[in-house]
Amino acid sequence: MGSLSGKRGLVIGIASEKSIAYGCAQACQEQGAELAVTYLNDKALQHVRPLAEELNVPNDLILPFDVTHEGDLDAVIQKLSNTWGKVDFIIHAMASATKAMTRSRLIDVPLEDFNFAMEVSCHSFLAVAKAAEQLLSGDGVIVTMTYLGGKRVMPHYQFMGPMKAALESCVRYVANELGPQNIRIHAISAGAIPTRAASGIEDLDGLLDVTQTRSPLGRLCTPKDVGVLAAFLVSPAAGAMTGSIYYVDGGYNIMG
Repeated sequence: MGSLSGKRGLVIGIASEKSIAYGCAQACQEQGAELAVTYLNDKALQHVRPLAEELNVPNDLILPFDVTHEGDLDAVIQKLSNTWGKVDFIIHAMASATKAMTRSRLIDVPLEDFNFAMEVSCHSFLAVAKAAEQLLSGDGVIVTMTYLGGKRVMPHYQFMGPMKAALESCVRYVANELGPQNIRIHAISAGAIPTRAASGIEDLDGLLDVTQTRSPLGRLCTPKDVGVLAAFLVSPAAGAMTGSIYYVDGGYNIMG
């Protein structure tokens, strides 16, 4: 039996087979978890549905969720409440920015664009934690995704750095707030991975090359590498851990 046998979890953020969220879903499903997944819109559904079917997700638990659409999150949580009654873990792998931001200096980003990126990339984590609090209470876990650019200036990442810095701070505060209910909170700092979301970074190929060349392990990490850690963090084996940032980047974060 896998370490997640009998556990039920929601995975938010699958866009394609290269998504970090999909790597997490694969690892959790292989450890025995039952899953529900979300998709952004009808265009995304054609990519997400085949992956969800591979994960043995029931059709009625492939759920639409756009955090900028009022009512979507409540509908997801209500469906899980009606179907499962309790949720053991949530993988939150959401981030977005406007196309203009990816080519702009941070100080030139309009407030509207900045707020959009913050809403999707950071505040959505808080919204999910609040909406799912009762379903997770007792021994639930939320895992979100960050990147080294939230701590360190990374080339061409300035548009997302403040979002990840804010997200990491939220992880610590939410871990403190929800700890009394035995809800554990984690963030995984994944190395540079050629996902669809990362494709908006200017000179992504250069960033990937530097990451591979300078990391002690000399390789890029994969969504499945991230998923294996996520599966551990949501398992009972990590029951005494909360509020920290865990790196899956081949050791790149230790390099000066």
